[in-house]
Amino acid sequence: MAKQFAQAGISNPIRFSAIDASKGFENTGYTPHKWGPYWTLRNTEIAVFESHRALWKEIYASGKPGAIFEDDVFLSKTAGDILARFDGLNCDFSMVKLDALREEIRLGGERVLCGETVRPIMQVVPSAAAYVLSPKTAQDLLKRTECYCDHVDDTLTKPIPGYRAMQLMQAIAVQGMFADISGRLGVPSSIFGSERTTARPIQETYDRGPASYRILKELRRTARKISRRLFSDNALVRKGGYIGIVPLAEDLPNYK
Repeated sequence: MAKQFAQAGISNPIRFSAIDASKGFENTGYTPHKWGPYWTLRNTEIAVFESHRALWKEIYASGKPGAIFEDDVFLSKTAGDILARFDGLNCDFSMVKLDALREEIRLGGERVLCGETVRPIMQVVPSAAAYVLSPKTAQDLLKRTECYCDHVDDTLTKPIPGYRAMQLMQAIAVQGMFADISGRLGVPSSIFGSERTTARPIQETYDRGPASYRILKELRRTARKISRRLFSDNALVRKGGYIGIVPLAEDLPNYK
Protein backbone atom coordinates (compact mmCIF):
# COMPACT_ATOMS: atom_id res chain seq x y z
CA MET A 1 0.00 0.00 0.00
CA ALA A 2 2.89 2.36 0.65
CA LYS A 3 3.99 1.75 -2.93
CA GLN A 4 0.47 2.28 -4.26
CA PHE A 5 0.06 5.56 -2.37
CA ALA A 6 3.43 6.84 -3.57
CA GLN A 7 2.58 6.07 -7.21
CA ALA A 8 -0.85 7.67 -6.80
CA GLY A 9 0.53 10.92 -5.41
CA ILE A 10 -1.08 10.47 -1.99
CA SER A 11 1.29 11.83 0.65
CA ASN A 12 1.29 11.03 4.36
CA PRO A 13 -1.41 8.34 4.44
CA ILE A 14 -2.46 7.30 7.93
CA ARG A 15 -2.27 3.60 8.67
CA PHE A 16 -4.90 1.94 10.87
CA SER A 17 -4.77 -1.66 12.02
CA ALA A 18 -7.94 -3.58 11.25
CA ILE A 19 -9.73 -5.39 14.05
CA ASP A 20 -8.61 -9.02 14.41
CA ALA A 21 -11.59 -11.36 14.18
CA SER A 22 -9.72 -14.12 16.00
CA LYS A 23 -9.45 -12.09 19.21
CA GLY A 24 -13.17 -11.62 19.84
CA PHE A 25 -15.21 -8.45 20.28
CA GLU A 26 -16.46 -6.19 23.03
CA ASN A 27 -18.90 -3.27 22.92
CA THR A 28 -19.91 -3.67 19.29
CA GLY A 29 -23.19 -2.60 17.74
CA TYR A 30 -23.71 -6.05 16.25
CA THR A 31 -27.33 -7.05 16.90
CA PRO A 32 -28.37 -10.39 15.35
CA HIS A 33 -31.81 -12.03 15.04
CA LYS A 34 -33.67 -8.81 14.20
CA TRP A 35 -35.24 -9.79 10.84
CA GLY A 36 -32.88 -7.42 9.04
CA PRO A 37 -30.77 -7.99 5.92
CA TYR A 38 -28.99 -10.90 7.67
CA TRP A 39 -29.95 -13.07 10.62
CA THR A 40 -26.37 -13.30 11.87
CA LEU A 41 -22.88 -12.28 10.70
CA ARG A 42 -19.63 -14.22 10.72
CA ASN A 43 -16.87 -13.02 13.06
CA THR A 44 -14.80 -11.84 10.11
CA GLU A 45 -17.75 -9.79 8.79
CA ILE A 46 -18.19 -8.16 12.20
CA ALA A 47 -14.46 -7.39 12.29
CA VAL A 48 -14.62 -5.71 8.88
CA PHE A 49 -17.64 -3.66 9.92
CA GLU A 50 -16.09 -2.56 13.21
CA SER A 51 -12.83 -1.66 11.45
CA HIS A 52 -14.69 0.67 9.11
CA ARG A 53 -16.75 2.14 11.96
CA ALA A 54 -13.53 3.00 13.78
CA LEU A 55 -12.42 4.99 10.74
CA TRP A 56 -15.78 6.74 10.45
CA LYS A 57 -15.19 8.00 13.99
CA GLU A 58 -11.80 9.37 12.92
CA ILE A 59 -13.30 11.17 9.91
CA TYR A 60 -16.10 12.68 11.99
CA ALA A 61 -13.63 13.85 14.65
CA SER A 62 -11.38 15.43 12.00
CA GLY A 63 -14.18 17.60 10.57
CA LYS A 64 -12.78 16.96 7.07
CA PRO A 65 -13.59 14.52 4.26
CA GLY A 66 -11.61 11.31 4.51
CA ALA A 67 -10.76 8.51 2.10
CA ILE A 68 -10.64 4.91 3.30
CA PHE A 69 -8.64 2.24 1.47
CA GLU A 70 -8.44 -1.40 2.42
CA ASP A 71 -5.00 -2.95 2.22
CA ASP A 72 -5.37 -5.00 -0.97
CA VAL A 73 -6.20 -2.38 -3.60
CA PHE A 74 -4.40 -1.17 -6.68
CA LEU A 75 -4.60 2.59 -7.20
CA SER A 76 -4.54 4.69 -10.34
CA LYS A 77 -1.84 7.34 -10.60
CA THR A 78 -4.68 9.87 -10.84
CA ALA A 79 -6.01 9.01 -7.36
CA GLY A 80 -4.18 11.79 -5.50
CA ASP A 81 -5.41 14.54 -7.80
CA ILE A 82 -9.00 13.27 -7.70
CA LEU A 83 -9.04 13.00 -3.91
CA ALA A 84 -7.78 16.56 -3.66
CA ARG A 85 -10.89 17.72 -5.54
CA PHE A 86 -13.19 15.94 -3.10
CA ASP A 87 -11.47 17.81 -0.27
CA GLY A 88 -12.75 21.16 -1.56
CA LEU A 89 -14.89 23.39 0.65
CA ASN A 90 -17.66 23.60 -1.94
CA CYS A 91 -17.79 19.88 -2.71
CA ASP A 92 -21.12 18.63 -1.30
CA PHE A 93 -21.50 14.85 -1.13
CA SER A 94 -22.21 12.00 1.27
CA MET A 95 -20.12 9.09 -0.01
CA VAL A 96 -18.24 8.53 -3.25
CA LYS A 97 -17.28 4.96 -4.08
CA LEU A 98 -13.85 4.97 -5.70
CA ASP A 99 -13.43 1.28 -6.52
CA ALA A 100 -15.40 -1.17 -8.65
CA LEU A 101 -15.61 -4.83 -9.58
CA ARG A 102 -16.76 -6.74 -12.63
CA GLU A 103 -20.44 -6.78 -11.77
CA GLU A 104 -23.39 -5.13 -13.50
CA ILE A 105 -24.88 -2.47 -11.22
CA ARG A 106 -27.65 0.11 -11.41
CA LEU A 107 -26.76 3.79 -11.28
CA GLY A 108 -28.69 7.02 -11.74
CA GLY A 109 -28.18 9.85 -14.20
CA GLU A 110 -24.70 11.18 -14.88
CA ARG A 111 -23.61 14.33 -13.07
CA VAL A 112 -20.43 16.24 -12.30
CA LEU A 113 -19.31 16.37 -8.67
CA CYS A 114 -16.17 18.26 -7.67
CA GLY A 115 -15.09 18.18 -11.30
CA GLU A 116 -15.50 14.39 -11.61
CA THR A 117 -18.16 12.34 -13.41
CA VAL A 118 -20.28 10.34 -10.96
CA ARG A 119 -23.64 8.59 -10.87
CA PRO A 120 -25.96 8.00 -7.89
CA ILE A 121 -25.88 4.44 -6.59
CA MET A 122 -29.34 2.90 -7.01
CA GLN A 123 -28.77 -0.53 -5.43
CA VAL A 124 -26.62 -2.29 -2.87
CA VAL A 125 -23.14 -2.71 -4.38
CA PRO A 126 -20.45 -5.16 -3.19
CA SER A 127 -17.01 -4.01 -2.03
CA ALA A 128 -16.08 -1.25 0.38
CA ALA A 129 -12.39 -1.26 -0.53
CA ALA A 130 -12.05 2.42 -1.47
CA TYR A 131 -14.37 5.34 -0.78
CA VAL A 132 -14.45 8.90 0.49
CA LEU A 133 -16.84 10.21 3.16
CA SER A 134 -17.85 13.64 4.33
CA PRO A 135 -17.58 14.18 8.12
CA LYS A 136 -21.34 14.72 8.37
CA THR A 137 -21.94 11.40 6.62
CA ALA A 138 -19.48 9.67 8.93
CA GLN A 139 -21.52 10.94 11.87
CA ASP A 140 -24.78 9.81 10.27
CA LEU A 141 -23.39 6.35 9.53
CA LEU A 142 -22.22 5.97 13.12
CA LYS A 143 -25.70 6.78 14.39
CA ARG A 144 -27.36 4.51 11.83
CA THR A 145 -25.13 1.57 12.78
CA GLU A 146 -25.30 1.77 16.55
CA CYS A 147 -27.24 -1.48 16.08
CA TYR A 148 -26.52 -3.46 12.91
CA CYS A 149 -26.61 -6.89 11.32
CA ASP A 150 -25.49 -6.10 7.79
CA HIS A 151 -22.37 -6.10 5.64
CA VAL A 152 -20.44 -2.84 5.63
CA ASP A 153 -20.52 -2.52 1.82
CA ASP A 154 -24.30 -2.98 1.83
CA THR A 155 -24.66 -0.30 4.50
CA LEU A 156 -22.47 2.15 2.58
CA THR A 157 -24.28 1.77 -0.75
CA LYS A 158 -27.89 1.15 0.28
CA PRO A 159 -30.09 3.92 -1.24
CA ILE A 160 -31.97 5.75 1.51
CA PRO A 161 -33.61 9.21 1.51
CA GLY A 162 -31.15 12.03 2.10
CA TYR A 163 -28.07 9.86 1.56
CA ARG A 164 -26.16 10.88 -1.58
CA ALA A 165 -24.00 7.83 -2.35
CA MET A 166 -22.19 8.18 -5.69
CA GLN A 167 -20.05 5.94 -7.88
CA LEU A 168 -17.00 7.47 -9.55
CA MET A 169 -17.56 6.56 -13.19
CA GLN A 170 -13.96 5.73 -13.91
CA ALA A 171 -12.92 3.79 -10.84
CA ILE A 172 -9.48 4.67 -9.52
CA ALA A 173 -9.11 1.55 -7.36
CA VAL A 174 -9.67 -2.18 -7.69
CA GLN A 175 -9.11 -4.97 -5.19
CA GLY A 176 -6.50 -7.55 -6.08
CA MET A 177 -9.01 -10.40 -5.85
CA PHE A 178 -11.04 -8.83 -8.66
CA ALA A 179 -8.11 -7.84 -10.90
CA ASP A 180 -6.00 -9.68 -13.44
CA ILE A 181 -2.60 -9.40 -11.76
CA SER A 182 -1.17 -12.75 -12.84
CA GLY A 183 1.60 -11.08 -14.84
CA ARG A 184 2.63 -8.54 -12.20
CA LEU A 185 5.83 -9.15 -10.29
CA GLY A 186 6.33 -8.47 -6.61
CA VAL A 187 2.64 -8.72 -5.65
CA PRO A 188 2.17 -10.43 -2.27
CA SER A 189 0.22 -13.68 -2.50
CA SER A 190 -2.32 -12.37 0.03
CA ILE A 191 -3.47 -9.76 -2.52
CA PHE A 192 -4.76 -12.48 -4.86
CA GLY A 193 -7.62 -13.38 -2.52
CA SER A 194 -9.53 -12.34 0.58
CA GLU A 195 -7.62 -12.46 3.85
CA ARG A 196 -10.85 -13.61 5.48
CA THR A 197 -10.55 -16.91 3.58
CA THR A 198 -6.78 -17.26 3.08
CA ALA A 199 -5.52 -16.34 6.57
CA ARG A 200 -5.34 -18.77 9.47
CA PRO A 201 -8.67 -20.52 10.12
CA ILE A 202 -11.08 -18.71 12.44
CA GLN A 203 -13.88 -20.48 14.23
CA GLU A 204 -16.95 -19.10 12.50
CA THR A 205 -20.55 -19.49 13.60
CA TYR A 206 -23.26 -18.56 11.16
CA ASP A 207 -27.01 -19.01 11.44
CA ARG A 208 -29.10 -18.31 8.34
CA GLY A 209 -32.18 -17.87 10.49
CA PRO A 210 -35.46 -19.76 10.89
CA ALA A 211 -37.33 -21.07 7.87
CA SER A 212 -39.87 -18.23 8.01
CA TYR A 213 -37.09 -15.62 7.82
CA ARG A 214 -35.35 -17.39 4.92
CA ILE A 215 -38.61 -17.79 2.97
CA LEU A 216 -39.51 -14.10 3.43
CA LYS A 217 -36.03 -13.05 2.36
CA GLU A 218 -36.21 -15.18 -0.78
CA LEU A 219 -39.68 -13.83 -1.63
CA ARG A 220 -38.38 -10.27 -1.36
CA ARG A 221 -35.37 -11.09 -3.52
CA THR A 222 -37.56 -12.68 -6.18
CA ALA A 223 -40.03 -9.78 -6.15
CA ARG A 224 -37.14 -7.33 -6.56
CA LYS A 225 -35.79 -9.24 -9.57
CA ILE A 226 -39.21 -9.39 -11.25
CA SER A 227 -39.84 -5.69 -10.60
CA ARG A 228 -36.50 -4.75 -12.11
CA ARG A 229 -37.02 -6.91 -15.16
CA LEU A 230 -40.55 -5.72 -15.87
CA PHE A 231 -40.55 -2.10 -14.75
CA SER A 232 -37.75 -0.35 -12.89
CA ASP A 233 -34.77 -1.15 -15.16
CA ASN A 234 -36.51 0.27 -18.24
CA ALA A 235 -37.62 3.34 -16.29
CA LEU A 236 -34.09 3.88 -14.97
CA VAL A 237 -32.55 3.79 -18.44
CA ARG A 238 -35.23 6.12 -19.85
CA LYS A 239 -34.31 8.67 -17.19
CA GLY A 240 -30.64 8.58 -18.17
CA GLY A 241 -29.55 5.89 -15.74
CA TYR A 242 -26.90 3.25 -16.29
CA ILE A 243 -26.98 -0.52 -15.94
CA GLY A 244 -23.56 -2.05 -16.51
CA ILE A 245 -20.01 -2.52 -15.31
CA VAL A 246 -18.08 0.53 -14.07
CA PRO A 247 -14.93 1.04 -16.17
CA LEU A 248 -11.52 1.20 -14.52
CA ALA A 249 -8.88 3.88 -14.97
CA GLU A 250 -6.62 3.01 -17.89
CA ASP A 251 -3.53 2.43 -15.73
CA LEU A 252 -5.23 -0.10 -13.43
CA PRO A 253 -5.04 -3.86 -14.06
CA ASN A 254 -8.05 -5.15 -15.95
CA TYR A 255 -10.82 -7.11 -14.29
CA LYS A 256 -10.38 -10.87 -14.10
